Amino acid sequence: MDAVEFERISYPADAGESAHIREAVRTWLDSSKVPDDVSHGMVLAVSEAIDNVVAHAYPEGAAVTGPATIDLTMVLDESDVVVTVADHGLWTEPTSTDLEHDATGRPARHGRGIILMNTHVDEVAIRHDRDGTSVLLRARLSPEDA
Repeated sequence: MDAVEFERISYPADAGESAHIREAVRTWLDSSKVPDDVSHGMVLAVSEAIDNVVAHAYPEGAAVTGPATIDLTMVLDESDVVVTVADHGLWTEPTSTDLEHDATGRPARHGRGIILMNTHVDEVAIRHDRDGTSVLLRARLSPEDA
């Protein structure tokens, strides 16, 4: 690949949009000839990030700095695919209830999203500030780049 491919899309932060967003990411990755294993992992990681926005970024009645959207930026170069999932909502620290564990020691209610993202892509970076949260997901296109 000689050039960088780039796409930016904004969606309403609504659970009903999740499947549509995942399909848009999958279609873009497939049309960009991203290897299947990398594409599948990225779609799963993006799905977790989207679910977090829908569940946590825009609590009812909260004052937020921008529209209740999920902003997706997808970039592909010769070695990596990078997807950023961003919102304009509020970051709240997990409560002890969110972190309850089941009999196996795994989080019982919440808290698996970041673990799952890290399982499916090579890098996860999360930034919170007064303008919202951004989750950067990076996957290398070939194992020797890892």
